[in-house]
Amino acid sequence: MWRAAAAFSGAIFAIAFVFAVGAGGPPASIEPIDAADKIAQALSDNRTNLVTGNYILLLASFVLVVFSGYLRHIEVPEEGDEWPLTVALGGGLMTAGMLVVVALIGIAQGQLESYGGDAVVARTLLTLGWNGMWMIAPGLTALIGGTTLITFNYETLPRAIGFIGTIVAILLLTPWWGIGIVGALIWVGATSITLGIRELRASEV
Repeated sequence: MWRAAAAFSGAIFAIAFVFAVGAGGPPASIEPIDAADKIAQALSDNRTNLVTGNYILLLASFVLVVFSGYLRHIEVPEEGDEWPLTVALGGGLMTAGMLVVVALIGIAQGQLESYGGDAVVARTLLTLGWNGMWMIAPGLTALIGGTTLITFNYETLPRAIGFIGTIVAILLLTPWWGIGIVGALIWVGATSITLGIRELRASEV
């Protein structure tokens, strides 16, 4: 049962990530190029959402560590090479660590009721958080790429998931990384559910 819970943790991560970004992301009305005073006011007006959403992001980072640890122990043939799973584990840990940094910045954005004469601080925090999301792309690429290699080599997962993972991993390393992150969440969710169902069926035997 614990293995099934660990397998399903990937889907929980994907859902938590979406909620975290929806609730704790910076207001859509501002960008780093906007006036510092405008950014400061928008962040001050959305303090509760910023803090709540980024605490959810912290939870998501923990759940991703659990899922990455589970992936590391996917069964491969006895003579099989497991190094891609180690790459996947490293990618998951790298992504989780970056998400903690992004959450820290997001929580900091919502700490002050007013930035007073230090509005430039608000712009700095927004810019850091804005670019922080891009920084999760390399880790996600390793997580998905390592698992995809194992899928193609030993058919540990449906080949469709392997093909989707290949496309997503490529997108994550291009200027279209934002689309890649959306695809990564879909891939993680689909992979997690597939493995979770497999674990439940195995426990019934």
